[in-house]
Amino acid sequence: MDTGLRHQGTRTINPGELLQLRDAAGRHLTVAQGAVWITQHGDRRDAVLESGASFRFERDGLSIVQALGGPATVVLEEGLEPENQTGRKADSSEQRAWQLAHSEPFERRARRMRAQTLASLSDHLLRDLGLRRDRIGFGAHTRECSHC
Repeated sequence: MDTGLRHQGTRTINPGELLQLRDAAGRHLTVAQGAVWITQHGDRRDAVLESGASFRFERDGLSIVQALGGPATVVLEEGLEPENQTGRKADSSEQRAWQLAHSEPFERRARRMRAQTLASLSDHLLRDLGLRRDRIGFGAHTRECSHC
């Protein structure tokens, strides 16, 4: 199943390590395993993501991703290259995390999460985004539906 993203690969971030990304605006990162904290240069807001969540970087400059609580594995969109690239080949746990991030259950969960997020927005905000509630795919039935 295709999410519409082209993936660069996986990176494991151990506690105490930082993944440094420069000029990542418009690019995506998905947490395949664990939890991460993300901060972007010039943005007072920070993001905390758990396994299965995705993040779209909004700013260029330096962005930092740090594991929370334990090791975290992230999947980077194609073209998003860390400054502190180690150049090593992914180990078996990273390969498993990549396979999980591309699995059918993961894709279904991502679609459900997107639909639930859109469904929670006000009609006014949906209009501002150019969307209509009756045109949002995977409507209210997604909570019970295993095929979406």
